[in-house]
Formats: sequence, structure tokens, C-alpha cells
Amino acid sequence: MAAVEVAGLPEGAADELVVLYFENRRRSGGGPVRSWRRRGARARLLFESPEDAARVLARGGHALQGAPLTVRAAAPRDFGKLLLRGLRARSGPALLELYVERLLAGRGGARFALHRSPAGDQALVQLPAPLGEAEFLALAERVRDQPLEEAGLELDWVEQTDSLLVGCRGDSGPLSQDLLELYFESKRSGGGPVQGVRLLRGGTRAIVSFQDPAVAERVLQRPHQLQGACLEVGPYYDFLEPAEDEASAAEAGASPEGGGASSLCVPLPEAALRCLLESALVLQELRGSVPECTLHLEEAGLCISGGDAAHRQQLQERVQEALRGAVQEHLPFSTRVLGFLQQQDVAARLAERLVGQGLGACYVPAQEEVLVVALKPSVARQAASFLGSVLASFSLPLSEGQLLALTSPRWAQEQERLRCCLVHLAESGAHLEGLTLSELQQENLARLTAFLQDSMPDETVVALEAGTLRYLQLYHQELLAALASVTLLPLEGADVTGFRLSGEARACQAAAELLQSLREAIHTQTVTLQLPGISRFLLDGRGQAVVQDLERRFRCVVGLERVHWSPVLVQHELEMSQVPLALSCRRDSLPGPAQPEALHGVAGKQSNANMEEIKSLLSALRPASVAAPAAEEEAWALGSSNVEEVEDLYTAPEQDAAAAAPLARQEEAGLGDRPTAEAEEAELLLAIQQSMDSARREEEELQRAQELSLRSYRQETEQAASPDAALQAVLSMSLEDVLQGAHSAQLVVCSAAEGDVALLTQELEAALQALLREETVHNEALCSLPPLCLEYLTHLEHKHAVRISLSGATATVRGFADYPVAATRDLALLLTRLLRAEVARGSRGVCWVHWDSSGRGSPTPYSAEATALLEQAWGQGHKRVDVFFDEKPFTIDFERMEEYDLGHARTLPIGRTEPPAASPAAQAGDEVKLLLLPESSEEFQQTVRCFYGTLEDFHNKIRIIKVEKVLHPLLYQQYLLKRAAMEKACGHQEVERILYHGTTEQASREICQFGFNRSFCGRNATRYGQGVYFAVQAFVSAHEQYSPSSWDGNKYIFVTRTLVGSYTTGREEMRAPPLQEGDAALRRYDSVVDSLERPSIFVIFNDTQAYPQYLITCQWSKRR
Repeated sequence: MAAVEVAGLPEGAADELVVLYFENRRRSGGGPVRSWRRRGARARLLFESPEDAARVLARGGHALQGAPLTVRAAAPRDFGKLLLRGLRARSGPALLELYVERLLAGRGGARFALHRSPAGDQALVQLPAPLGEAEFLALAERVRDQPLEEAGLELDWVEQTDSLLVGCRGDSGPLSQDLLELYFESKRSGGGPVQGVRLLRGGTRAIVSFQDPAVAERVLQRPHQLQGACLEVGPYYDFLEPAEDEASAAEAGASPEGGGASSLCVPLPEAALRCLLESALVLQELRGSVPECTLHLEEAGLCISGGDAAHRQQLQERVQEALRGAVQEHLPFSTRVLGFLQQQDVAARLAERLVGQGLGACYVPAQEEVLVVALKPSVARQAASFLGSVLASFSLPLSEGQLLALTSPRWAQEQERLRCCLVHLAESGAHLEGLTLSELQQENLARLTAFLQDSMPDETVVALEAGTLRYLQLYHQELLAALASVTLLPLEGADVTGFRLSGEARACQAAAELLQSLREAIHTQTVTLQLPGISRFLLDGRGQAVVQDLERRFRCVVGLERVHWSPVLVQHELEMSQVPLALSCRRDSLPGPAQPEALHGVAGKQSNANMEEIKSLLSALRPASVAAPAAEEEAWALGSSNVEEVEDLYTAPEQDAAAAAPLARQEEAGLGDRPTAEAEEAELLLAIQQSMDSARREEEELQRAQELSLRSYRQETEQAASPDAALQAVLSMSLEDVLQGAHSAQLVVCSAAEGDVALLTQELEAALQALLREETVHNEALCSLPPLCLEYLTHLEHKHAVRISLSGATATVRGFADYPVAATRDLALLLTRLLRAEVARGSRGVCWVHWDSSGRGSPTPYSAEATALLEQAWGQGHKRVDVFFDEKPFTIDFERMEEYDLGHARTLPIGRTEPPAASPAAQAGDEVKLLLLPESSEEFQQTVRCFYGTLEDFHNKIRIIKVEKVLHPLLYQQYLLKRAAMEKACGHQEVERILYHGTTEQASREICQFGFNRSFCGRNATRYGQGVYFAVQAFVSAHEQYSPSSWDGNKYIFVTRTLVGSYTTGREEMRAPPLQEGDAALRRYDSVVDSLERPSIFVIFNDTQAYPQYLITCQWSKRR
């Protein structure tokens, strides 16, 4: 059998909650429910499988929302009974009988019996023969079509009952429980084993329950008589049970059938006597000698009816005599006990117990005592003793949580549900004090304990996946809103998702069970999608719109909690600048006996200086005041040692125009002797240089051998696995994982059925495929991209969430929305920066070379491809270019003429040479040029900005006429060699500064041609040493005494790159920087300054330590 009957359902339990409970195998042992119906606190459920019903019945106990449930096998359907529902209470019995006769007219006027409920809204029709299912459905249709007194009726079926409602016809006195049980278990009644007998109020009716419903049906088919009285036996259902006041009224209103008999009434002036006569046992005792008469209590008093007048008179006298001899016992009790005894349920229960004990007595609570009233003293004493034995007090300790449970609105309801119990909180607040009957003490204690446990404020978390949580919020809103007894707080954090339940423990447990049942009923499946950039698109608003549209169509939820994508926050090194990029090529030319012609020209100029150049340099280096300098003073000749004023840093005031004439005459006088001395000195220097060149060549060969050995060692170590290579491999794998995550998305789909997930997945994939876009880029440079550019393509895939595939000279970019367009734009910008070697092969004869870091040795030429790339960038006017030599990154700086090896952090000087012209003299003159900078150029703007930034008070008094860039390759190469040597000596110290040097017009031309030679860089000052002076701020160099205006008002100030290196405070007698203290190598400082804390003046003693980068021609403003 697959049907069960459930009793004891809580009033507030939702119907769906009941069904979900019995469908949950873990909670109830049940399974799918085919049908069910509920009537008040009872429900009948039909399972699809009998095994599920058997498991429910086998389960020990069931509870829902803290209330215990009674579950038993449902009785089979009774096809011989019908239930009419929806009747009006005012409809009379005759009208109802006519209505039923008309319904059953087609059954040949079959006889039937009607049993109407006390409320009058339902009527049970008992048929002599059962109905078939088709006949029942036809009758139900007719009932719906034929209302009674404009009331729509409904025909329903009932189960076979195992209980009967038994009553006595006429005035036969109260029924005996034991007698009824014995009778209906005997063969005389046709009955069987009785499960229980319950007397209704007044004792004139009883409900007899059998163990087998078939026995009850068999008893109904027979007439019954007990002790000479006919019994009225009918089927019993809970809706047919008469109300207690109705049963009492029926008993009180019973009158003899012989309508001519009269009745006598005995007045009852005392309430205690009236209470005593409410006991059926007392009435039976008073009527014992006159059984022909009947006693019943009315408002006027005790009425005597039945029998003849003599018997009534006899009974009246007996009653009056017994009442006059009634005994009252006074029992003092506390106010709390008196209040307890005044409760109606307690009074009724005590009355039943007195009857059960065979004591005809009653208890009447007064203000300070309880009256025990009985007809006999012995009975009164027994009743008083009995009362003391049945009263029981108890104490129940409370915890803090249980104390809070007493503030619940259910506490008052729970107190009303307790049977014969009075409970209040003790003054200390630590426990509950209660008073009850001894037989009910355990029951009430158990109910109180259960209530306190269930009603304590509690908080629990029901963990749900994010998709399941959203599914419940979207599609089970009404059910969640019905959980009014608890507070639901959705949790959507990173640590936990689900619902936080707050409320009473019992309500929280029931709500948690409901949510768990709903979670188990939801089908959850993980779907993986593999598309370019799918993760970013689904997290985008456009992708979420697609998902939300499918969610509405399929009534499901697509969870994106496992979809992750984060934008690139770090720029790629190729995005940090717009420097042109060169494709990978070989760095150096292949070794061989032949070297380019231009390279021989450079080596010749460096190693075989002609005599004329040496003579001209010697004449320029020799001071005008010294005819034949000593050997030890040639390098540091200063011309004058007179002391200058404190404010004058460049000129000596005592060396004025008057002293210039004698000096000129001395120079004229010495012209005849100088050629011979100069020739001898030049020959000596030439021999020294040739000797140095021979030694340098030996050093170069040794260094070249060391470089070849070092290069071979590096190649071996690079082939072996290194920690950096392993780290790079790990980073590469991590980036691949990130890209894989961007192109793969795991979706958690929640739906009511498994089939919906498959359909949703197909629709979603089709919709996403339709939104994919593809862009193509064609460029020949894509065939030979260097590794750094290939890394940049991977960077673009991560940055834009696209997939880039290369096929020859074509790149295909696939992704969603506008992602491919953005990636294509960045790729196009990269391609525009690429330089290709074959584009610049027109500059034949031009040679690019590089030197080693020391500046010694012969230059090494670049390969033809590298030369073409560098010449192309040089011709386009770029300041820098990034190249890849032998698949390794390098940076070429055309302003500094340097090559920077990014892999080894090494800087080498470079040079550019052209084929030598026919006339070497003409070539030497063409090497020095002044390039006028356009005012719109960035180089001009930067130079002027720095110049004006250090003018201080002269900012609005100086106006710039022009800015020229000095191009002196030979002098610049010497400067670079000096800087490389100084950087090696100083380590990580910054050796170079941008300084200013003011001078005259004539000296400016000589500086442009020969550099900062101390013989013509103005009149040398001596305050901080006998060298060349440079200022940190242009404000100092702009003074008239340092850069005097020419005849046309022009002033000349150089912006210099000066190698200051390590420095110390200078003194006027210094002809060279002092030795560094504590230096075992006896190295000197590189320069001297005016102040070590904040130097503003730098003095150098080596001509190659400064390079004139810009010449600023300016004038005083007219507003000066």
C-alpha cells in the first residue's frame, strides 16, 4: 500500500513544506508523492512507490517545525460513503434529504443515512451499496452543477473509518466505558478487538475505536442493545464529533417520550452543591433507589423527570436529604495553587479523576482555600487526600538562550497548550516554576524543554553555490517569503555564499531543511566553453546580456562565479616608448683580412696623425706668455698666476688692455725661434705616439683573444639550464595558463531538469559563435619577428582577450565585440616601428663601428645588415633605435653615439664614417659644423627650458637669438672615451653633468673648433685652481664679466656636457686636481668645486672632460 495518513500537522506549516518533507528521503525516508490532500491537522499522501511508503512507516519518529507527527498506514477508501461539503448551516434536514434523494434518483431510490456535522457545513451520506469510480465522478459532476440554496457544493470521498460514534436512545443514563469495551469486543455485537473507548462530556455519548476498520464496518450493519437500551451507532469522523456544550445540552434537554409526564425541580442555592451535582457519579448515586426517574441539572436547579409522580416525589425527598447531609472539607492553599485549580482544564481533569476513583465529590476553589464537597464525610476525606497526591510542582533551570525564548510570541501559545499546567518565571530569573498534576508532570516537562530548545534564538548558515542561491531568489520568491518566522540574509561573499537564517532554533531548523530540500531538487551542471576571449566577454555587459536573455527563456540561472579575467596592469617594454625597432640581424661583420675603406680612414686618422695637426695643436695649447715651457708645465700651463677678485671667476682685472701690447710684442719677437722648437717637439710627440700605437696594438690583439674566449664561454653557459632560464620558463607557463583561462570559461547552470541544461548550452554556444569577429593584418615583417615582438603578441592576447595566429606574412586576430579591432590597432603600431635592412642599402660606403668600453684598440665594424638598419634610422632623424643583434636586444643612442647591451648592461661608444674625400685637409675642415636648431623642435624647446630655468633674476632680462648644436665627431669621440674611462674608475657614481660656460665671440669660435682649451677659454681664473670654469646655473654665466656682449650686443653661452667625476674643494695654487686621500693607486680627483655641500662652480684641468653641445646666442632685453 502506497498511502499514509499523517496527523498532528502544525497550523502554520505550508502545504508545500509538508510535501517536500515527505519527498526528502534523508529526512523522512520517503520519495516522490503522486497526490495528497489535507484536512486541518491531518493529511493523506499517496506515494508513487510502495517502498517509499514502507520506509516512512518504518521510520521511528517524524517531526516538522518542532511538532511531532503521527504517521500510520492510510485506511482504504470507503466507496459506500460520500461527503457533501460547502453546505449552509441554515439548510434544514428535510431540504438536505430531498437534495440527496434527487442525486441518487438514478440508483432506484436507494435508502441512505445522513450524518450532519455539528457546524452544519458538511454531511456524510451512508449508502447501502458501494459506488464505482465512474459513478462517483458522475455524481460529483452533478453536485457541482446543482447548488443548494445558491451554495456551491463539492462531493468528496472518505477513508474507511475504524471508529464509531455510540449514543443511547431515550433516558438510559450515562454510558460505562468498561461496559462498552466489553460489549463491542463480544460476538454479540459482531465486533472485535477494541483499540480504545473515549466518553464525551456528559457521559451519554462515546467514541469506540477498533483495531481493524473492517470490524467497524461490520458493526455498523447490525442493531445494538445494551442493558435494555437501544444504542445509536454511526460512523465517526473528526468533523462529526459534537461540541461539548452541545452534548451537555442534549443531555439536559432530554425529556420523557410520554409527553404527559411532569418534572420536579430541587433548587440549589449553593454553588458548591451545584458543582457537586455536575458529577454523573453523584447523580447516579442519588437515583440508585429510583431508576425509573431521571436527574438532570438545569439553570433552575436539579430537575427530576420520568417515572410516575410517586417515584418523582420519592426521589425528590431523597435528593433533598442527601444534599442537606453534604460534607465540605476546607483545604488551605497558596494563591498560585488556587489559581491553578480554577483553570477549566484542571477542574475537568480532576472531575474525571474523581469519577475514575469512584469518588462522588468535587473541588470548589475559594479565595484562600479549596472546598472539598461530597455527600458523605468519608468520600470528602478521600477526595481531600487524593487532591494532595495529584498536585505536583517542578522547577526547570534556564540558560541565557532559553531565557530569551520566553520573549517569543509563541511562549503564550505554548502555555495554553500545556495540559493542566501553570508556569511562571521565578523572581531570580534563573528557572521556571510550574504546578501541574502528577500524571501530567513528565509530559509537560518534556513539552517545556522542547519549546525552550526549539525557541531559543539561533543562527545558522545554509551554504549554497552562487548559482543555486540566485536560482532560489529568482524562482522561489514566494516560498522564501513564506518563511516569515525566520530572517533570511543572502550571503554573497568570497568566502561563503548561501543564506544566513536568524530566528528561533526550531524555525531555523525547519527553514534549513526546506532550503536543503530545494537545493537537492535543483539540477546543477558545469559547462565548459572554449572560445577566444570568452571569459572577458562573459564578464562584460554585452556578454551578460546574452546570458540573461537565455536565463529568462529557459527559466534557469547561469553562474559566472568560476569565470575569471583580469586586465593587464603592467605595460610591455615595447609600449613604454615609441623608439623604432629593427628586425634581428647579425651584429658584427665576419672576420677577414679586408676591412672597409672608411674603417681604414678612421684608423689612419687615429694612429697616424700628420705633423701639421700636431704642430697646430701645440701652438694652440701653448700659452701666449710662455715662449719655451718646461716639460712638466706643458700639460698644466695657465698663462697667469695673478690673484683675481672674489666675484670674478673667469678674468683677472689686473690683466687689462695695457698689458696686452707687451704680450703682443713678445709674441712677435719670438716668431723667429718658434718653428724650430715646434718641429722638434712635434717629432718627439710623433715618436711617442707611434710607440704608444705599437703597444696599443699588442693590447688590442690580447683583448680580442680574451673576447673570443669569453664569447665561447657565454655560449656554453647560455645553452645550459640556468635559474634565470628556469624562472623564465615558469613565467612563460604561468602566462600560458592565464591565456588559457581567458579562452576557457566554466559556467555553472542551475535548472529544474537536466534536459534544459543541454538545450541551454546549445543555444549559448550558437549565440556566442555568431558574435565572434575576425580581423587580419598583412605585413612582410610578420615573417621574421624577433622574440621580443613575439612576446608582445602574447601580451596583446592577454591585454585584449583575443587569439592571434601567424601564417606567413598574415596575422589573424579572433575575439568578441571590439576586442580584435583594438588588438589589430596595437599590432599595426608595432609594425610601423619596425625597420628593415633592405630598405636602407642605398648608403654605400658608409660604415658604422663600435669600440670596446675602454676606448682603446681598433674599432669593430657592424655587419652589412646592421649598418643598413642604423643608417636608415640615422637618416630618418631618430634619436634612439631598438635593435636585435643575434636575437639579443640592444639600444642605439644617436645623441650620445652609444650602444647599450640590455642583456649584459654594457655601454660601448659607436661611430659613423663616410668614405674619405679626395683632399684630407678639406675633410678635416668639414668635420666641425654648427647646426641651427628650429624653434619648433623638441631639442630647441628642451634646451631653452633648462636655460631659462636657471637664469633666476635674469629670466626676463635675457632673450635668445638662436641655439646651435655643435657637431664635432672627433672631439665627441675623445669625450666618450674619457667618459668611459672615468665611469670605470668611479664605479656607480654619476660622472657627467650639464653645465654652462660664458665666453666671448672670438673664444666661442675657437671652442667650437678645438674644444675647451685653457689657452683661449677666456682669461683663466685662479680662485679655485688654474683650469677651465663651468657654472651650474646659467645665471652666473650670463653676467657681463663672464660673457661680455659683442659689438652687436650678442652674448655667447655654451651648454656643455662636463665630466666632473669625483671632486674636492679647489684652491688657487692648484694646476691639477689633488691626489685622493687614502688611495693606494695614487689617483687624482677629476675636478674641483667651490663647495662640497652645494657646488655651483666646477673646474676641470683636462680638455677632453667637457664637450660643447649647444651654443646659445642671446642678448640683453630692451626692458632691462
